[in-house]
Amino acid sequence: MSEQAVPAGYSRYLMKSKFGAGRDFRILAPETEEDLFLVDGKMGPRPRADVLDASGAKLFDVTGRMMGIPKRMDVTDGAGAQVAHLHAQPFKFVKDKIDVSLASGEEWLLEGNLIEKDYTLRDASGTVMVQITQKWMTIRDKYTIDVREGVAPGLAFAIVWAIDRWVERD
Repeated sequence: MSEQAVPAGYSRYLMKSKFGAGRDFRILAPETEEDLFLVDGKMGPRPRADVLDASGAKLFDVTGRMMGIPKRMDVTDGAGAQVAHLHAQPFKFVKDKIDVSLASGEEWLLEGNLIEKDYTLRDASGTVMVQITQKWMTIRDKYTIDVREGVAPGLAFAIVWAIDRWVERD
């Protein structure tokens, strides 16, 4: 099965799991597989990761509270200011819808199949902001992320990492 074309107005990235502890991901250019970003997952009782650019500069930080009800994850920028907050309905065992509140006041809704890593982040008007799919890939834990122009790619990777950790711990 061949990979779908990149939609107009989006940039495509490959997100590939690195082998090891902490749930790290390399973000690659689809044509060359050149390293563009790294999501550096940290070991510990609370899920945590840093999103780094190719030079190693910290762009975003993700921290979570998985044992609380409801579960939540927060994304902050390199300076520590909150950028996004992910939360789901309490007492819902199948997480197929997660709300993402941005610091700007904008709300995104994540919908789709989280287990199979085939889902979208849509804004209030229904516009797809980020599309995540493993559908067209042949290797496990390697999937495409299409990021809409105007959305910070590092923020998209931080949200995808948070969702991946959420699903892995459910």
